[in-house]
Amino acid sequence: MKSQIKTVVLMLITSVLSHGQEFSKIEMDEKYTIYKESFATDNNTTLVLNLESTGVKIIGSPDDKVHIEYTMEFNNYRKKRMKEAIDRLKISGKKEGNKITYTAKSKNMFHRYDRHYYFEDLLIGRLAKKDSMRFEKPKVVRKSLDSVVEEIKQSDFLHRKRMLRAINREPRPVKRKKNTKLIISKMVIMIPSHIHVRATAENSSMYFDDDFQNRLTLNARNSKLKFKSVGNPLNILDVDNGNFWAQEITDGSYSFANSRSVTIAKLSNAEINSEFTKVQVGEIGKNVKLVDFNSEYFLYNWAKDFEHFELTSEYSKVHLFSPKLDYHFIAFGNNTKSFTGAHQVNMSATKKNEKEKMIERNPKGNNHFSGEIYFDIMNGIIYSYLDEL
Repeated sequence: MKSQIKTVVLMLITSVLSHGQEFSKIEMDEKYTIYKESFATDNNTTLVLNLESTGVKIIGSPDDKVHIEYTMEFNNYRKKRMKEAIDRLKISGKKEGNKITYTAKSKNMFHRYDRHYYFEDLLIGRLAKKDSMRFEKPKVVRKSLDSVVEEIKQSDFLHRKRMLRAINREPRPVKRKKNTKLIISKMVIMIPSHIHVRATAENSSMYFDDDFQNRLTLNARNSKLKFKSVGNPLNILDVDNGNFWAQEITDGSYSFANSRSVTIAKLSNAEINSEFTKVQVGEIGKNVKLVDFNSEYFLYNWAKDFEHFELTSEYSKVHLFSPKLDYHFIAFGNNTKSFTGAHQVNMSATKKNEKEKMIERNPKGNNHFSGEIYFDIMNGIIYSYLDEL
């Protein structure tokens, strides 16, 4: 009977978390609209976003206009303290010709004892998920595509737990007391699908709740970026010292440097340049190219027709899980080690730094041929979890 009750409770929690619009509302004392404006656009419009120490949700626009709304809600705060918090914001928007510029910055906005959340659902999510997920030490095992997608959906909660574990603190649930000081900020930007978005983000959070196929030029520092689906041949994303999650990347160029974690569920028709970053990919699709320096990669699964995958790297550690259908794998290396179970291959350094063939797994011809995996790796380590070589 207890087991049945637990199952019902878990199903209810999952249902609430899966449908943001069904969250029960938190009653707050005061609500202020800090900024609200709409801008007309056409196919030549560029939206410039300058974000600092703030959080934003980006969703599709219901029309051809850019709609921006920023509100703040307070619980158990004095009028003076609310005014101080609002006055520390720098919010502005303007349109000049075909360029819309929107700036949202905050400085020294809250004290350490303030409970501040960007969006009510993040707070409710923390309340609901506190007992439904357990922190586990990472193990090098093949993750399914579905499990990587779920990890991305729960990323804020998992990130918080891991950070607390790193400093030997147990996560504690948020307690809703009547006199709790609480601030909820909500910045929502609705963007038409035809415009170019150029954004800079520093110490900020950007949540893309809808599929985002706009041309995107993004420079992010110490920020959290979360996408449902993102992809455009002209995309250029440069991420430094932050966190990046995407359920799907379908096109574009992406750079990650010193990023704390990068998790991509499905990746296709894209190029990634990285350094000093941990990268997980749930499924490799068509025509993916990776160029890396001193990062750690986990490549879990492969699409039925991934066609061609290429990795060029130096001082990298790569965990390679085999495709489930027929494929060709070849690796060239210099001063590189390869481990496949108990089998080890060492490719010593050469005076001229010439790479030589380390490993090759030829197609067997008895199954659907998915594609070719090509490694060019120097001073690195390959962990191959292959069905056979």
